[in-house]
Amino acid sequence: MFEFLMGVEFLLLLLLVGVSGATGYAANHLKYVGESESSFRIWLKAAKVGVYIGTALIMIWALDIMIIFVNYGWLFIMDRVLNLMPLLSLPAAIVLIFALPNLSRETNKKSLLFFIVSVHVMTVGVALAFFLVTIDIPAVPNTKDILIYGGALIISVGLLWLYHGRRLKVLENRLPRISIRIVRGAVYLILVFGVAITGLVISQKMSEFPDRMNMVHHHTADFGGGDSILDENTNPHHDSHDSSKSISVVELKGPQTDIPDKKYVLYAETKKIRLASGESIEAWTFNGQSPGPKLVANEGDLVEVQLVNKNIDSGVTIHWHGVDVPNGEDGVAGMTQDAVMPGESYTYRFVVKEAGTHWYHSHQQSSIQVQKGLFGAFIIYPSSQHETKTMDTTIVAHDWITPDGRNIPALDTADTIQRKMINSGTPVRLRLVNADNLTRTFSLNGVPFKVVAIDGYELNEPGTLTTSLLRIGGGGRYDIEFIMPDTAVTLAMLMEGKPIGIVYSPDGQGKQNVLDEGEILDITKYGLPAQAPFNTSTVFDRTFTLILDQTYFGVYNGEAGQQWVINGKTFPDTPTLMVKEGDLVKTTFVNRSFADHPMHLHGHHVQVISKNGKPISGSPLVLDTVNIEPGETFEVAFLANNPGLWMDHCHNLDHALRGMTMHVAYENIYTPFAIGSETGNSPE
Repeated sequence: MFEFLMGVEFLLLLLLVGVSGATGYAANHLKYVGESESSFRIWLKAAKVGVYIGTALIMIWALDIMIIFVNYGWLFIMDRVLNLMPLLSLPAAIVLIFALPNLSRETNKKSLLFFIVSVHVMTVGVALAFFLVTIDIPAVPNTKDILIYGGALIISVGLLWLYHGRRLKVLENRLPRISIRIVRGAVYLILVFGVAITGLVISQKMSEFPDRMNMVHHHTADFGGGDSILDENTNPHHDSHDSSKSISVVELKGPQTDIPDKKYVLYAETKKIRLASGESIEAWTFNGQSPGPKLVANEGDLVEVQLVNKNIDSGVTIHWHGVDVPNGEDGVAGMTQDAVMPGESYTYRFVVKEAGTHWYHSHQQSSIQVQKGLFGAFIIYPSSQHETKTMDTTIVAHDWITPDGRNIPALDTADTIQRKMINSGTPVRLRLVNADNLTRTFSLNGVPFKVVAIDGYELNEPGTLTTSLLRIGGGGRYDIEFIMPDTAVTLAMLMEGKPIGIVYSPDGQGKQNVLDEGEILDITKYGLPAQAPFNTSTVFDRTFTLILDQTYFGVYNGEAGQQWVINGKTFPDTPTLMVKEGDLVKTTFVNRSFADHPMHLHGHHVQVISKNGKPISGSPLVLDTVNIEPGETFEVAFLANNPGLWMDHCHNLDHALRGMTMHVAYENIYTPFAIGSETGNSPE
């Protein structure tokens, strides 16, 4: 319903642009009163009809906004009420209440001028409103925005009054020929397009990132209602070491001398891989395979991973998704390290504390490199776990791109139905990892099952499911358990067209039976409640509100197109959430866009407190990637217990590439690294 209501709003504003433009065109012709009485009346009638239709559209728009408010709340419409409504309603009210009745009583030069100017101001208001919805979204309205756009409307009144007043005086003495008016209109049109194109070119140039820039920007600091923690020594790219308080991210490392419990070497290299269907993929791989080798550790292990870049020209890193490593081990190019270039190596060392299903991937040009195959599973077993007969398997969902540009969804490298043998009575644990940029929906048919963990966190008393569908956002993970029956069980990733999945059966020859209809499992209502660190009555040290939105057109880093914004801004102008160690932090995510946004905070896990204003009623839910669907509001909380500079971004990585990236910054932490073409670092 939310997408429908927002779509209606866009269409109404688009219609308003057309109607107000046509109305302004008709009103402009009223200046040529010397042509004929009949011509004047025709244009006046057209202008009146346009005003009435425009007013009706504004009223329908206001009703649409009211419905959104009733169903989704103030945060979804506050910029519409405070910024757009005055721009749309005030000029329309002036035309209807003052200009139009006055013109109907007596058509003189003054009343005519008032009407023409009022109608054109109404057109300007509509154009500004459309601009604010499609290009420059003031998601969190402030006095500055109101003054800028309200001021633009007021200035337009003065300019239009001067222009049309002068034109009316000129036209009293002579009326230009039709040909001259056509030429004049064409010149104005060319000027408008010329100014627009020039503005676009200048905007593209101005939006280009510098060759070297800081990744964390304190000029956008948001303190969440807490004390300011900035001083003259606080600098995210602080190269001097004159302050004993300042700590570099390179100092925030895991144990460097102890003997590791698990040791791995990962070679990043290009290699062709073949999918189950026979399709050949030009992949970027770890150790010649994608997904890369499954890394396995036990809770409490010291893990050492050496990354060797054989031939990835743009450089690589490794980020440990879902593992709260020390900041210096986080693997973000330009913030915690430089990208590892061809022929170079880099070693990560950290103690693992988060048991469960996790994964790793490059965080250099991540929207490209993850898509090309630089990722793999990372499984951490609980220290208390004993050896069992459970069949434990990890399955990674991913979209592969062929050399001719086609997208091929697959489970690992299987883009067709696969068949595997499992003896009946065997306990089975399927670890589903979504390494894709899209939310994926899975079904399991043929056996009762439980979702026992999400993002590696074990759920409390999960209930038995039979027909529920599982939606996993980009970067998210679900662990499923069941007992293998005597009959076939079908795991499927639901897609349009041919099915993709795995059929498990005792003889390995089972017949597929895909469950493609069912109710999506609401994870906030699943399982049983239990004691958790946070709830709706917790008193927080800092609270943040983050509105996730989209522009329909804009410029970003030198390119024109759609952008994904946080509080109306794209990186590097998105908020930097400032915290101190020990703070209790609450963040409210509001998704006003048409797409899912799996928001991933590095270095921390967050506990979900509420969804759409209602406290969660199921098991405590601790996530590292919170998938927020259109029209949803999530409140999440975390303890600031891992000092550093941390990315917090949408894990639809193309959204992060187009602006939906921000950071959580602890006091007195700085980085010696930078991003930009000069540095070779591009983490997105």
